[in-house]
Amino acid sequence: MRQAEVEQVKKFQFFNQENIQDQRANGDPTAPTLNDIGISDGCGIGTKLFLSSQSKNLIYVYEANSIQGYFQPHNESFRVMKCTRESREGKLVTFGIDSENNQKSSFVKFWDPNTTDYQNMKPIKVILVNKVGQPLQNFNCFCIAKDLSAMAFGLQDGQILIFKAKSQNLMTMDFKDQVIQTDQEPIKSVHLSRQDQNFLNLFCTTDSNIICFQNMQNRKKFSIPAGALFDLTAKGTLIGCPKDDTSTIVEYSDTKKEATWNVDGDKIEIRFFKQNYLIMLISPRQDKEQVDQSVQLTIFDLLNNYIAYYKKFEKIQRFIPVGDYLYVITQNNRGEKNLIRLTEKENTHKIEIFFKNNYFDVMYRFASNQSSDKTLLAEISRLHGDHLYDQHDFQGAIKQYINTAGILEPSYVIGKFLDVSHVDFLIQYLAALHHEKQADKNHTALLLNCYVKQKQITKLEEFLKESSFDSDLFDIDTAIKECRQLGHIDLALRLAKSRQKNEAYLSILIETNKDQNNKEQNRQDCKSALMYIREEIQLDEKAQYLKEFGQQLMKAEPELCLEIIQNLVLLISMVQNLKKRVDSQKGIESISILTPEELKVWRYFNLSDEEIKKVFSITFGKPDEFLHLFVVNDEYLESYLKFLIENCKTLPNEKAIFHRYFEYHLEKYQLFYKDESKIGIRDTQLQSKEQGIMKLLENQENEKKYDKNHLLVLFKMYNFVPGIIFLLKKLQMREELLNFYISLKQNDQIINLCSEYGREETNLWIQALKYFAKPENGAENYIEKVLVLVSSLENLSPLLILNILSKNRNVNFKLVKNYFTNKISKDKKQIDDCQKVVKEKMKKATELRAEYKKLKTQAKVFQSTKCNCCDAILSLPSYHFLCGHSYHEHCIHTERACLLCPQDTQMFFKRKQEFIEASKETKPFKEKLYAAADKFDVICEYLGQGIISNQKAD
Repeated sequence: MRQAEVEQVKKFQFFNQENIQDQRANGDPTAPTLNDIGISDGCGIGTKLFLSSQSKNLIYVYEANSIQGYFQPHNESFRVMKCTRESREGKLVTFGIDSENNQKSSFVKFWDPNTTDYQNMKPIKVILVNKVGQPLQNFNCFCIAKDLSAMAFGLQDGQILIFKAKSQNLMTMDFKDQVIQTDQEPIKSVHLSRQDQNFLNLFCTTDSNIICFQNMQNRKKFSIPAGALFDLTAKGTLIGCPKDDTSTIVEYSDTKKEATWNVDGDKIEIRFFKQNYLIMLISPRQDKEQVDQSVQLTIFDLLNNYIAYYKKFEKIQRFIPVGDYLYVITQNNRGEKNLIRLTEKENTHKIEIFFKNNYFDVMYRFASNQSSDKTLLAEISRLHGDHLYDQHDFQGAIKQYINTAGILEPSYVIGKFLDVSHVDFLIQYLAALHHEKQADKNHTALLLNCYVKQKQITKLEEFLKESSFDSDLFDIDTAIKECRQLGHIDLALRLAKSRQKNEAYLSILIETNKDQNNKEQNRQDCKSALMYIREEIQLDEKAQYLKEFGQQLMKAEPELCLEIIQNLVLLISMVQNLKKRVDSQKGIESISILTPEELKVWRYFNLSDEEIKKVFSITFGKPDEFLHLFVVNDEYLESYLKFLIENCKTLPNEKAIFHRYFEYHLEKYQLFYKDESKIGIRDTQLQSKEQGIMKLLENQENEKKYDKNHLLVLFKMYNFVPGIIFLLKKLQMREELLNFYISLKQNDQIINLCSEYGREETNLWIQALKYFAKPENGAENYIEKVLVLVSSLENLSPLLILNILSKNRNVNFKLVKNYFTNKISKDKKQIDDCQKVVKEKMKKATELRAEYKKLKTQAKVFQSTKCNCCDAILSLPSYHFLCGHSYHEHCIHTERACLLCPQDTQMFFKRKQEFIEASKETKPFKEKLYAAADKFDVICEYLGQGIISNQKAD
């Protein structure tokens, strides 16, 4: 309800006044004008005004600035005239008494307002009121519904006579009448109001009461002491002035009082106009010294709460609302009548007036009621706020700026209230921004900061609580950050936990007290963080946060941290086993499939039974991804690595685990190695560590679980000699092993290595001899032993040995005399043997060449007369072979082979075919060449057999 005392009603002139020049119709000097008729009432439909004159019992039709005609609605007396609608579809309704055959009866007549034959005007519908010959004598007021569904008569004895159509409207014959008895007071006005589609309510007023009857039945909806001037609004409510206070305007719905307004002056008449205007004739308050006989016409805008038009006139005979126009018939002191037409001005003109006068509140209300764009409303509020701000009315300004939320850039407002003295106003604006969900993270940060600066912690908590920590309302990350920076740790933790901001929650717990001296508190915080990871965080995120915060947690609470990591690894291993036992495509339906050990791990993390269904969809980390957590607490690394190796048989990335395990022991080994403070204890510990590493290395079960090359690099980094030697032997890296022995100057090991593998890899002997031959190594006494061992190697050049030994001037010739003597003797004997073989081969070759030449140059005489197969006399055709055997054609099976010499022949062809096949395959030749000590002999062999030759492609 609006109270008039809250704000002063503002006055404007928002209607244009047009004086209509009254003329005689068609220039007829006998035609009547407004000055010629006594007007008792008026109404309008379309462009026509219907003016009634009860004294003359006529209705005049005024159109086009003149009276166009008139007609008599009732032959006896005319009481009242109504227009059902202001549009052309409306009907003119009159009530009066007609006399026929000396009998008087009261009738309601309906007239077509569009008829122009006024002389022969006939009603389109007539309804008898009361009985024939018994007119309605105590009539006081009359009303008809706009849809013609009902009409009502108010009588002087307090009765109301109602005519209600049974279907459609009263233009049909199907209607009924009824009487409602009110108090004994005369009925001053009746009104039919349809405020919903089902019920047509009846309002009636007396001098002391307003009564409403539901659906025109004898059941009161309310009865309020009031009663005086009333009319119906466009929405069907009753509006008017109480009897005892004619300066107050009251609006009633069918159930209660809706609103009140105060407009100075005593009301004479009230009529509703268009959708929101109330037209009032007001009699000014009389002064004792001066009597004012004038009357004021006031148009009050109920919707926007201002006076839209006001003007004093000497006398107003009648005002008639029709459509968008308001016709006013005035009369001056000389009795002359004037017709004035009032037309509402454009909205743009109104807004311009509001702006010029700084009536921003009225302008905003007006624009809002006109369903204006939000941008326009925001601009009005901005202008209003700027005006109030300039006048230092900061509270009023901030209220206006709040209305711009979502349209006006917030920085425009925030910049005006950044001063410390204006923080409270800034808080109001920022809170409104969040309420309208127009704030970003910077606004949230500023609001939280303002709350803290003003020490309004209670309001801060209420703000966050009311928003239910809704991240759509404000940036939750910023809120947590600000609360944390301002020292409100508990509030920051609540925020983070409520919105499952796990990273922020853990960060606050772990880092808040880490730099303080209170180690116990820091330990408790880290323990709480670990329990949060264990019980609250989703299964697929546990590993992520352990890896992120694990180092700090391991430093403060190592045992619990190790326990959680180990159980998480067991969970990873469990999932790997489940994938082998269960079809991972179908998933797991229940935890019943878990073994007791697996179920124990599952319960350890407080996981629900339903989460087992999605376990295959989770991508778990690998156990080696947790290794970096133990950097801050090396004591627990061995326990973790040992746990992995002993308890997890199917580890992903298992090699990384073993490598780290070796490295851990190597680190400890190196620490003992460098510690010279306790020699005896150190040697014992070194031996123990060395045995432990070698035991792990030599275990055949572990051989596939580590990379030998990777370990070799580690052993070299930590100078772990037994491991290096072991792996070099395993990898058959003999030259590198030889160099390692050389670096250690282990001469006996060098000799043993060369003795074992020097026959296949002669380069080992060469490297060893170079080492022994260098003067700085002081190993000349091993040269003789080396020469004895290499003397049996055929492919080791004596010249090369001589060249190596010549570089050491300290080598005594006596050491090498026996080697070279034996070598020269052996080579001479070999040369003699080779020359003997050459002579034999040359002799045989000479004989074969002679035989070959003889075959090519001389004829071969075959003297056999018998077949060597059947022993019969030879007859043509016959076959003769170079071996001397002859056969009949029918006795021989092939043209190429002799029957008596098949073995030699077949062997010849077989070897030839083998040579041909061998010439196509290069792999056997390469393998034999690389394996042979004397590679020249292999090449000569292949050349002699004709295997290596230029062959043309087929």
